[in-house]
Amino acid sequence: MTTTKRVLVYGAAGVQGGAVAEKLLQAGFEVHAFARTEEKAELLRSKGIQAQQGDLNDYESLLQAHQHADIVYLQLPVDYRPELARGYLRNAIAAAKSAQIELLVLNTNVFVPDQTTEAVAIEFKRELMNDAQESGLPVVFLQPTLYLENLFVPGVFNDQVLAYPVPAQEPLAWVSIDDAAQYAVYAIQHPELAGQTIPVIGPDYLTGQQLAAQLGETLGRPVAFHSLATTDFEAALRPLLGEETSAGLAGLYEWIGANSRLLPEPGQSVLAAGLKLTSTSSWFANAVKQGIFK
Repeated sequence: MTTTKRVLVYGAAGVQGGAVAEKLLQAGFEVHAFARTEEKAELLRSKGIQAQQGDLNDYESLLQAHQHADIVYLQLPVDYRPELARGYLRNAIAAAKSAQIELLVLNTNVFVPDQTTEAVAIEFKRELMNDAQESGLPVVFLQPTLYLENLFVPGVFNDQVLAYPVPAQEPLAWVSIDDAAQYAVYAIQHPELAGQTIPVIGPDYLTGQQLAAQLGETLGRPVAFHSLATTDFEAALRPLLGEETSAGLAGLYEWIGANSRLLPEPGQSVLAAGLKLTSTSSWFANAVKQGIFK
């Protein structure tokens, strides 16, 4: 008799975690989650997710959520306030360890190179990986390059110009949130991958200029690409995310701009061949159909 595996999904009330939760439900898993408010928890329940109220700052609520899980999918929010972020990390790892989960699938949400860097965002995720390894839990690490949905941020596209803080002429392998969720589900279904770090990348390898050209082709008009200065990017994010987090993200993109050739390329992920990944042109077509790019 096969027992249905129970998966606790961090961030299930958000876009990234929500995509993972949805695909897990489709694959027949029992999905658990927690949300800060009862209203959000009830919304998750309406989708077939077993949800309770909880908070990353509240270890007891996390511990309770983990008691119902065999597997944990962990991704932490974009927050680079050092003490707060480390508290999230300590609580999550301690709860998973206390519950003796079978597998931890940890999405770093950034690429973490072997060499240390001066980028706070990267080094915090390295700290997260180290703590997970030292916990003794079986862990699969997922490392996305750049999410295509980052292009939805207000001000990135303004009718004729796509502006983002990546090089105009250096190719990068972007990935959609939906495709990243496919990687997560595959890792959850294959516990033998424990101990491995999996690059999470899409099928295309495009420069900023090529990215803008694809958007322009979809819209039926020319779209130029502007390599946004990280200082301007940071200034735009500061009112939304605060000083420390916006500075952390700016430092990440500054590192990417100087080291883009170190990021994984299509074909370097051992999982990609078994997944149905979305081409960038198809992703743009869908985004235009939804009215996101006009």
